[in-house]
Formats: sequence, structure tokens, C-alpha cells
Amino acid sequence: MDSIKGFSQADFETYSIEDRVRWVFDHFAEEEILMTSSFGSSSALLLHLIHKISPQHPIYFLDTGYHFEETKAYKEKLQAQLGLNVKTIGAPENKHRFTEENYTYQHNQDLCCFINKVEPLAALRESHKIWLSGLFKYQNENRKNLTFFDQKEDILKIYPLLDMTPEEVHAYFFIHELPSHKLVAKGYSSIGCTHCTLKGNGREGRWAGNAKVECGIHL
Repeated sequence: MDSIKGFSQADFETYSIEDRVRWVFDHFAEEEILMTSSFGSSSALLLHLIHKISPQHPIYFLDTGYHFEETKAYKEKLQAQLGLNVKTIGAPENKHRFTEENYTYQHNQDLCCFINKVEPLAALRESHKIWLSGLFKYQNENRKNLTFFDQKEDILKIYPLLDMTPEEVHAYFFIHELPSHKLVAKGYSSIGCTHCTLKGNGREGRWAGNAKVECGIHL
């Protein structure tokens, strides 16, 4: 998608990350904008921007039932520090229990992600026009080719942080005194569910040993 509301990808590139997020809230109604967060290693950056621009905007946390305890603690810490309006969603109990009892995460990661991530987000996607996402190009090959505006069948995704470098992300955390996810110091660069996340640089610790590189919600 080359442009939205007469605003091009090239125009967006000239804006600061804060001005990009502010532009979205200036041009779309609050109820049209979906904001989700995994409360992973870099999540605090976009959450901090949302806090500055629209403090009470709903932040949807997808509880897969398999989060690290450190992730839950990080969510609580950021929620308290930034005053975030966090709303938790997840799969119906019977469907999540199926993935536990059948160890779906061991033999069919795509199905496990679909049940615990993709499907619970479907209704939210249908009820919003814009999805703000904190993906970065540097995270993996699949994301390297993304553009700021990414039109899906059911929703327009906007990536205001897309072209930031790891150094810029680190600097933002330092300048704004944002807390770090405790697993980062233990060697985890990308943090997902306990069964499918190992230590590693970038996203190499996610679904290690498998061809899988995305959970499905960003495809």
C-alpha cells in the first residue's frame, strides 16, 4: 500500500517515531485503532509512545497461557509505571486446555499458535480499521521487506517503529528510563511462550530447530 489519506510511505519516513504515532491518532478515531502488546523485550517503546499520546487507549495483552513469569511481572511493572489501560484476552478455556493436554506446542506449533494467538485476535481485528504494531525490520528476514503501511484483507497494519536500529531502540530505553524485561539480561532477545523460546540473538531463539519464524498474527 503506497499511501493512506494522501500520506505516502516516503512522507511517513521523514517523521519521527512519535510524530508517526501521533499522525495515526490525528487521522483515525480512537475506536478504529487496535493496539496489542506481547510485553516482550522491546514492547515498552511503543507503549511509552501510546502513553504520551493517548494515555487511556486500550492495550490488548494476549494471554496464551504459556507466558514466562518474568513476562507477566514485566506487564505489571509497565502497566503501573506508564498507567496503561491493559485489557487481557485469550483462547476459550476448553481450547487452551486442549493444547495443554495434547502438548500441541511440541508437535504442531502452528495449531497451538492459531488456537492461543490468531483466533483470539480475530474478533478484535474485525472491529478495528488500523492495527498499530511495534515490529522492526532488523528482527528477521520476513520483516525486512515490510513497509510502514501494510494492508491485510481485514485490517491496515501500521509499523511506526519499522526502520529503527537496535542502537536506536537501546538509546530510547536509556533516555526515557524504561525498564528492561528481566529475561533480556539472561540472554533472551525475543521472548514468546515458554515452550517455544530459547536464549539467542534476535529471533533465533523462537521456535529454534523449526522452519517457523512467525506465530501467524503478523502474516
